[in-house]
Amino acid sequence: MFQYTFKIYYEDTDAGGVVYYANYLKFIERARTEMINELGFTLTTLLKDYDRLFLVKKIECDYIESCKLEDTLNVQSRVLALKNVSFELEQNLLRRNKIIFRSKILIVCVNSQGAPCKIPNELHSLMKNNDG
Repeated sequence: MFQYTFKIYYEDTDAGGVVYYANYLKFIERARTEMINELGFTLTTLLKDYDRLFLVKKIECDYIESCKLEDTLNVQSRVLALKNVSFELEQNLLRRNKIIFRSKILIVCVNSQGAPCKIPNELHSLMKNNDG
């Protein structure tokens, strides 16, 4: 499982100090990027060296509780399934160790032309060894 911790800033909230619902998707996107970085890759090098991009194909999410200005949150990301050209992640957002947002995301690997492509072998192996 991969962990990403951050704090809610004013820019993340609406006029009432509650996090705007679409920002939850930004938070889990950042956590996915950090997961790739933790495995020794960057999105830039995946594109430049491997001609690979990751796209969200499907997402299911459940907003359980709101979060507010200055909350400290943790995203837990876990690979549920790993295939040659796609993987499924569970990403949960926690506040004080309590899940406040759940999501399941299907990610596909494509080249710069948008055609499905295999996840680079090195990254695939690392993902498999960590969760998949």
